[in-house]
Amino acid sequence: MINTITYDIQPGIRLHHIATEQFKTVSIGIHFHQQLTREEAAKNALLSDVMRRGNSKFQNTAAINRYMQSLYGAYFDADIKRKGEDQILSFVISVVEDTYLPKGETCVLEAFSALLDMVLCPLVVDGGFRSDYVEQEKVNLINDIEALINDKRTYALWRLIENMCQNDAYSIYELGDKTSVESITPKVLYEQYRTIIHQSPVDIFVTGNTNIQPIVNMALERFKKIASTRTSYPQTSLYMPTGTYQSIEEVYEVSQAKLSMGFYTGIGPKDPRYSALMVFNSIFGSGAHSKLFNNVREKLSLAYYASSRLERSKGIMAVSSGIEYQNREKAEAEILAQLTAMKEGDITDYEFDVSVKSIINSLRSMQDSAGYLADYYLGQAVSGTLISLEEQCRLISCVTKDEVIAVANVIQPEMVYVMRGEQ
Repeated sequence: MINTITYDIQPGIRLHHIATEQFKTVSIGIHFHQQLTREEAAKNALLSDVMRRGNSKFQNTAAINRYMQSLYGAYFDADIKRKGEDQILSFVISVVEDTYLPKGETCVLEAFSALLDMVLCPLVVDGGFRSDYVEQEKVNLINDIEALINDKRTYALWRLIENMCQNDAYSIYELGDKTSVESITPKVLYEQYRTIIHQSPVDIFVTGNTNIQPIVNMALERFKKIASTRTSYPQTSLYMPTGTYQSIEEVYEVSQAKLSMGFYTGIGPKDPRYSALMVFNSIFGSGAHSKLFNNVREKLSLAYYASSRLERSKGIMAVSSGIEYQNREKAEAEILAQLTAMKEGDITDYEFDVSVKSIINSLRSMQDSAGYLADYYLGQAVSGTLISLEEQCRLISCVTKDEVIAVANVIQPEMVYVMRGEQ
């Protein structure tokens, strides 16, 4: 059984304890929420990389690693992620729970203190971050941005979303773009840090079986002079249908064409139909039991792979497939035919039952990872749903076939994107 308790540290700053005996470690994450914008995406992405390099107490990676080793091999990392149009800077440390240490020794509170140092005590030189760290991480970030195109399957899906949502923030890549990265200076980056510290809502997640009160007390002390001017999370608007079915085709150096299709669902995480949408997606294209896998790929051999996924906060479903270009029209037509079949109620008991079990098993498996568990509850906080894993499993188990059919009938195709090689 997992219990979650939330403590208010300051306006806009909350600490959540995910109490579970599943792990022998305690994971603590500090997450800053920023509205995803073209002007700031690259700054935020670079900021997490630079801050990971050191702070005023531990000034380089070697010093950080030595201290982590003194805490019985604690693990520290910083990263950037997105949930909808919320760009999140995350700083995470994982350490052995005090119960498993030699008598009288402790690590958890020391690890949290070190994490707070990484976040609240940056290494500043002449009014900015260290210039060598900034320049080195700019190169690394640009390499990461340019590497997106190397995975053509992922890139084709991204190009679909980018084109579908071209007029709003959802089309912005969370790492920013090369030109924006190149223009960032150490002082500009430090000013961005100060903005984030004083204007971002903050979530602190503590996952594990530990004495939470000393951690709460330390958070209260260290954040007592910091109160976010923004107390609500960045909001993501649902995708609005265009009423047209657009087709885009682009040429790249690929031997296998990529067919990606975007669908309007109009169902966000707060919608009571969302659980039925999850079951629909599983039946339609999520897993080896799905219609896309068994019909488009296996029976008709129209695709090397075919699957669907939900863009949870945007109300979009995206289909990804790898095809021979000459099969483009057949594959597209068959994917649409599978949607039509579900609208007409063509769902076997096997497809329905396996899909429900698959989702529930996937949800329950999150309990085996402190990272996945914290990320699930972070997503719940951002979306404002606050549904526990146990409750989400219950909601999935209560979905009926009629509810899935009703959801299928609101879904409509919006765009098809094809990445092909030279003919």
